[in-house]
Amino acid sequence: MQAAQPTEGPVLSYARARELVNGLLAGGIGAAALLPSVLDDYRVTRAILDGSGAGIGVLDPDLRYLYVNDALAALNGVAAADHLGKRVPDVLPDLDYEPLEKVLRHVLANGRPQFATATGRTPADPAGETRWWINAYHRLEDPSGTVLGIVAVIIEVTETYRVRQLLDTARTRLALLDEAATRIGTTLDVEHTCKELARLFVPRLADIAAVDVLDVDGAPGVLPARGALRLRRVALTTTPRLGKAAKYFGAAGAVIVPQASSAVARCLTEQRPVISNLPSDSELAADAPDADHVALYRKLDMHSAICVPLTARRDLVGAVILIRAGESAEFSQEDVDLVSDLARRAATSINHAKRYAHEHQTALVMQQALLARPRTPHADVQCASRYLPTGADIEIGGDWYDTVALPGGKTLLVVGDVMGHGFEAAAAMSEFRSLLRTLALQSDAPDEILTEAERIADGLAFDRAATCVVAVVNPVHRTCSFANAGHMPPLLIGPDGSSALVQLPVDPPLGIGTVLGERTSYRCSTIEFEPGTTLLFYTDGLVERRGKDIDECINALTALDIDPQRPLDMLLDTVLSRFLPEGAEDDVAVLAARLLPLPSPALEGALAQELVART
Repeated sequence: MQAAQPTEGPVLSYARARELVNGLLAGGIGAAALLPSVLDDYRVTRAILDGSGAGIGVLDPDLRYLYVNDALAALNGVAAADHLGKRVPDVLPDLDYEPLEKVLRHVLANGRPQFATATGRTPADPAGETRWWINAYHRLEDPSGTVLGIVAVIIEVTETYRVRQLLDTARTRLALLDEAATRIGTTLDVEHTCKELARLFVPRLADIAAVDVLDVDGAPGVLPARGALRLRRVALTTTPRLGKAAKYFGAAGAVIVPQASSAVARCLTEQRPVISNLPSDSELAADAPDADHVALYRKLDMHSAICVPLTARRDLVGAVILIRAGESAEFSQEDVDLVSDLARRAATSINHAKRYAHEHQTALVMQQALLARPRTPHADVQCASRYLPTGADIEIGGDWYDTVALPGGKTLLVVGDVMGHGFEAAAAMSEFRSLLRTLALQSDAPDEILTEAERIADGLAFDRAATCVVAVVNPVHRTCSFANAGHMPPLLIGPDGSSALVQLPVDPPLGIGTVLGERTSYRCSTIEFEPGTTLLFYTDGLVERRGKDIDECINALTALDIDPQRPLDMLLDTVLSRFLPEGAEDDVAVLAARLLPLPSPALEGALAQELVART
């Protein structure tokens, strides 16, 4: 391949230079003496240009080629002679020329040399892969300052750029893996974990990311029978431009029933990634509910997708769907490998969260079964109760409440808390609760109930202690009697809205005698309990705060502005919403009891019986 041989222009060809030399030789001996040195300089210059390993080209003021050396011709894959008189995009139509032209025009206008990076494809590469070059431009002028053109020195940096891309990809991969390790699985909450995963993908790897979890009954990780595949979309994240995509693609919380031919169904049944770049309408229809959705997907310019299974060891958890739209590139195999790696890591956390949710629900069902429903109090005493598990772990607790209608129109009220958590604490709670119920039918004196309960617990060697308050409401005398086994005092809310703690002597918890080796005797206190007055019993989960004194929190409970006329259910809602801390660290049981103002027929009968007994 030879360097270009232009016949005219500011850069002389070797033939033109010889012609000038011959003319000079005819001009005289003096001129002839200078010609060898001029010719030598020209030969050296051409040798430098033609032999340079860097691509060198000269463009006229209209940005048309005047000269290219062999190196540039080889870089472009076009013969040197085929460049002459043509513009760059005429020779290299696949080059990203527009930004380069702006740089060239600036150099022509201001004369300051500039560097620019060019990218595109050239005939030199049969595979048609994208290549990169570094270009240096400077302006050519004659002695009078007339602009003759531009010299371009071009060096290909494709390999360097690809190495940099590989390093950037590796750096991005490591950064994502590191971020996944610190961000995903921070809680045992399925929804939160799936949202963490989706946000990791957008916008760095996709324009839309959805995390779908198998929605099946039975053990986690079991793929349902063919034709029964159902998924629940737990998380969906999009770029701002595609914020409305959820309306068509399926928002979080939606139940997804994929077609058997869809990418999601194939991904789950075959448990392998499925990639779909630039699918046809017929291929897209396999994943769309109907033809209208295909048109909507096209309108959103969603052009590429991958579906990766979420698998934790042998358990199939669900799938991750990533979609690219607009100017985003198609998915590569490197993208699939990275997403698969991240999905494997996240699947373990999601599976743990699913199992936790399943076990936690089981624990709550057992807790409710052990707690059961309190017995119905007498009609003259209105009661409302709540039990709120902490949600911090799967262990159930030992908090309980109870109401029992006793003979003579009296009502037993109990709130207690077995120390510790777990099934052992719940079982002990059930034992204490049943024991107090039974003893209350034998004696309606709270101190006698607790004293006998402590004797039995000591004899049966209960291995856990429990705090509780036992109260007996006597509507006939409008009184309430208490005995306290190491529990917080109840709150008395008057008909006028005033609040005060019931002042009770505090005796040891039930079951503590087994540890101390001595019998406990409990004391009784009685207060007036007028109609319209409300008693609020609670466990320590309501008033405990990390870093605060519990007495300070109990006193703060008395300062709550509570409407004494509100129904008890609404009153409890007010107390819990205003006072219960977010993220409470212990279970909470609350019981509210109110003496109604009018005597019931049962109470009138009990009163008549008592008058007869006195006479």
